[in-house]
Amino acid sequence: MSCRTIIGAMTGNPKYPNPTPDLLDLESILEDFITKLAVSRKRGSPEDTALKNESREPLIVALQQLGYYVNGVAQGHLSTLLSSGFPTNSASFGNQVPLKIDNVRLSDGRQSGQVKLEFAPQKIATIYEYRYRIRDDFEQLWGDRFTTTSSRGNIIAPLEIGKFYEVQVRAVNTQGTGDWSDAASILVR
Repeated sequence: MSCRTIIGAMTGNPKYPNPTPDLLDLESILEDFITKLAVSRKRGSPEDTALKNESREPLIVALQQLGYYVNGVAQGHLSTLLSSGFPTNSASFGNQVPLKIDNVRLSDGRQSGQVKLEFAPQKIATIYEYRYRIRDDFEQLWGDRFTTTSSRGNIIAPLEIGKFYEVQVRAVNTQGTGDWSDAASILVR
């Protein structure tokens, strides 16, 4: 996937009137990364390499946010999705909705009040959504939905220490949204 291809395809595209993040912001983040990449390749000092690596993370986050926006607007319409410049899944999975996520695991985070979320990935998933809530005698509503592209190392924080929390995950692709997983629970330390 070329970031420039995506920016070019989405600039002025009437199917995507309000891209998030703004395409000018994405262009700026991309230019920062390209500049630092060129410097690190030319001189190759450890500091230059660290600066390049640090500038990569905002680019990845911005592309993930833009991909989420594109999927939300496209609502499974292939022609709309293709007009964004983003690549699509291979044809072998082209018309399948993701399955229910399996093997949701919660473990203590590195700091108190954090939980690490991991689950079994699905090849046909574009992104994953997860939600959490405090588990108690009263059926509390689920909190906001959060997105990730990784099935490993997701940190949920800040959480209340000494409370049981439960988490559910589901997979999303251009064909739709899978079912929420069974809830996994943990006592936050």
